[in-house]
Amino acid sequence: MNEGIETFAKDGLSITVSRSHTSATMRWTGMCDARDPETILGPLFRRLTQELKGLNLTIDFREFEYMNSATVSPILQFIKKLDASDTPTTLLYDCTVNWQRINCQCMRAIARTLNHLQVVDSASQ
Repeated sequence: MNEGIETFAKDGLSITVSRSHTSATMRWTGMCDARDPETILGPLFRRLTQELKGLNLTIDFREFEYMNSATVSPILQFIKKLDASDTPTTLLYDCTVNWQRINCQCMRAIARTLNHLQVVDSASQ
């Protein structure tokens, strides 16, 4: 696996993935308002599911400006695949932002059914 940093950018969305020997962080910035975000995110998520296996992964949405409801499904599928591959994953949200608070609450509910997912509100840190 490569160490270092890579950035995925498409239509106002930017995802920066930084890696070390034991951990990785995905930082989301910009926005995702794609009608079919699976076509944009699916190939990236499939590759990263394999590449990040065995690492402690943090997915940081705190600087993410906006995502439409269609974007939730590919993210949820990615989270489930990470969990199935025993990849410890932490999701970071800024719950002072209304849409992030709602997504954080939903992901917390889903986290109860997954073994390797933790959801954190940055305001509680």
